[in-house]
Amino acid sequence: MTAVTNQQEENQMNTNIMDVNQSNFQTEVIQQSHKRPVIVDFWAPWCGPCRMLGPVLERLANEHNGRFLLAKINSDHNQPLAMQYDVRGIPAVKAFVNGRVVDEFVGAQPEPNVRQFLQRVMAQKPVTTNAKPKPQTAVPNTPQARLDKAKELLRQGNGREALRMLPKSDGGEANQLRPLAQFLVDVGDGRLTGMNVQISNLIQKREYAGAMYGLLMEMNGGNGRARPVMEGLFALLGEQDATVQAYKQQLTAS
Repeated sequence: MTAVTNQQEENQMNTNIMDVNQSNFQTEVIQQSHKRPVIVDFWAPWCGPCRMLGPVLERLANEHNGRFLLAKINSDHNQPLAMQYDVRGIPAVKAFVNGRVVDEFVGAQPEPNVRQFLQRVMAQKPVTTNAKPKPQTAVPNTPQARLDKAKELLRQGNGREALRMLPKSDGGEANQLRPLAQFLVDVGDGRLTGMNVQISNLIQKREYAGAMYGLLMEMNGGNGRARPVMEGLFALLGEQDATVQAYKQQLTAS
């Protein structure tokens, strides 16, 4: 216990590594991730793999000297956070950029794999909170042009701008796409958590097959919101997409 306490004190003195809890998570993880990536390590003192992975992450945090912040969260002491971010096994490592999870892995990984993970994360550019806001996307003139632009935005994972772009007069595709756009907004704003966060991340990374699988599992578990989101993905990708065809058959069969 003394060794763990000493390590926590050292972490608090290191600007590259910080012990984070429920009270400072919003400030030290969500807000900080708009300035630099934040790597969150969910761990526990009794966890053997955690003791293997933790020193690797800490050494790489110091090696990169400020390019990312390593936030250590004791999952035993912060169970609401662990539940919110769907931590089912530890160590669980989640990368935050611009306030949301952009990549993650579970279990002790070899150092080369951890380095590759960090390189992917550090390649993403945070948006600083004091940056000048970008001008809103210009609204096209015709309903079809607005629909096409909304699809483009959804492929980029930008649900908020897609909602603004979707024509209200279109009773077809626009209505199918709207639940998908709203889902991305609600996850980004923290109104939806757990498996929804993972599904949203897959959609933003254009890993649509994985997202559809997650949505199917949510539907089977009684989540009534999952089906409209799935149908939004169908509309986004089109009838000829092989993944759409496969999952449409599963929906019909169920």
